[in-house]
Amino acid sequence: MLSDILTNVLARERDMEVLRVLEKSDTLLRAVEESSADVVIVGLSDTELPRVCGDLVTANPHMKVLAVAGDGRRVFLHELRPHTVPLGEMSPAGLIDAIRAAVRSPRSPPSAAESTYRGPICP
Repeated sequence: MLSDILTNVLARERDMEVLRVLEKSDTLLRAVEESSADVVIVGLSDTELPRVCGDLVTANPHMKVLAVAGDGRRVFLHELRPHTVPLGEMSPAGLIDAIRAAVRSPRSPPSAAESTYRGPICP
């Protein structure tokens, strides 16, 4: 029902094209690979973003995913968005702290394994 409403709304727009409407999410990744979609709209059953949103933008960094809540009242944008954060004055201790902060997982407390730097040093 929500997909019909969205398809009808988008069909009225001259600068937009609905490439495909899928009933099952298990074919979504393959369908996106076969298309040239700039935006993918995914229906949600609750307010949490399904894993497929992250999978889509990881595989297609230029793409944006709009996740629409099942009630049709809320929409969430999922995208990869590189950004730069100034960290202040450089010092040996500041560098060590920045490396540790960069490798920590924001979802869980850091462990010894997560605090290990594994990467190149580029002068």
